[in-house]
Amino acid sequence: MRRSGVYKWIAICCLVLFLILQYLMIARSYEIKRGELFQKEKKEIKVVYDKHISNDKIFPGGQKLVDSTLMPHLVRLRAYYQDDRNAFNSLKDSIAKTLIMRLRNHPAMDSLFQVIRSEVNLGEGFGYAIVLRDVSVTFDAKTFIPILDFGKDQHIPIGGEFRFIDKDNLVSSIAITANSKMSNRVAFTLYVGNIDTNFSVLRSIFPLLLLSGCCIIGIVWLYLMTYSSWIKQKRMAEMASDFINNVTHEFNTPLTTIRIGLTNLAVKVSKDDKLKMSTTLDTLMRQINRLDRLVNKAIDLSVFNQEEVSLEEHFLAELMDQLEQDLAILVSESATIQILVDQNVKEARVLVNPFMFVTAVNNLVDNGLKYNKERIKHIHIRLSIGARDTVVMTVQDNGIGISHNQLPYIFTKGYRGKQEASLNGLGLGLFFVKEVMRIHRWKIDVKSDSQPGTTFSISIPIIK
Repeated sequence: MRRSGVYKWIAICCLVLFLILQYLMIARSYEIKRGELFQKEKKEIKVVYDKHISNDKIFPGGQKLVDSTLMPHLVRLRAYYQDDRNAFNSLKDSIAKTLIMRLRNHPAMDSLFQVIRSEVNLGEGFGYAIVLRDVSVTFDAKTFIPILDFGKDQHIPIGGEFRFIDKDNLVSSIAITANSKMSNRVAFTLYVGNIDTNFSVLRSIFPLLLLSGCCIIGIVWLYLMTYSSWIKQKRMAEMASDFINNVTHEFNTPLTTIRIGLTNLAVKVSKDDKLKMSTTLDTLMRQINRLDRLVNKAIDLSVFNQEEVSLEEHFLAELMDQLEQDLAILVSESATIQILVDQNVKEARVLVNPFMFVTAVNNLVDNGLKYNKERIKHIHIRLSIGARDTVVMTVQDNGIGISHNQLPYIFTKGYRGKQEASLNGLGLGLFFVKEVMRIHRWKIDVKSDSQPGTTFSISIPIIK
């Protein structure tokens, strides 16, 4: 439960990270497109603007306005600057207010922008803003003393609309200085923008927005579908666990009854019959005990926990003798089971869990008999020495076989082929076999076709 919760949070974090990356990508694309928008118009505006203010400042007549405001006061400003800074600051502030008021009230810039609009053929959505970045005076042509206090904005608007003041709308930024010893310096910037800029940018990146939106919707949908599927599988697993627990509980009573009945039967039979039936009774009792353990342990998921399975050293030939006795009960006129152990295998010792080994082989034999339409069903088991100190056990049947497209899935939990759908079963037999192979670290191979049967080969390492 804890691990599934971790996986869920990892998936959510990945989804959130993806959404953040999508947002950053779109925001970056928006900024780039916004900076590139109206570049052609801006270049044409700059050419026209620079042409009309050639040998002038800010707008036509702007230099005359600035000079007429500053120049009459330069002598007094120099005297105050040298002798009385308070008087200098007072006069400077007064001049600055007058200059800003005259520049803002002058209609020349509005007229100039109408000329620019006409020559460049700008739409009605375009507007401008013009700001002062510096107004300074000099008394020696070397040191410039600021007249204006710009504050934190580093500029003072003097015309147009403030909303167009943006780095992406910058058209022209100019600083003009006179050559005389007693002169001034003026720096100003023109911004031109469109009130529909945001709409134009969004329209230009609409394909990217559409693609990104589809990706987000697709991934969110995939995440929700995956999460929904996981919830369903979790619910089914819980139902299966409850079912198995109930079946295990219900099996205990009849198994106990059968075990007691066999014990009583063994006591009551005559001595002669007892000798004849001892082998059969022993086999039946062993099968009952094995079925009891199978119900209570093998189906339990803990049986597949490698850390909880004890592996012991055994002679493989001895296990095969026990297996042969267990399988003898399945032999009939329509079913034969042949076990062949090569002579050089009889001394081979392996690390094995006997219960799991016998159950796995029983599952292979049971499948070979169950999925078999032949009149006489044959199961052939052989043990021989293989390469690299291994015993190779082959279990071969003459059943209906397995098609090539089904082979990759036969060990999947709950998988049943189309041919097997009509037969009883839960699709757990070969899954159990595969888990036994995994726990023992053995290798299993399958060779089959739609005819004439299936051969399972298991490679078992020998203990030196």
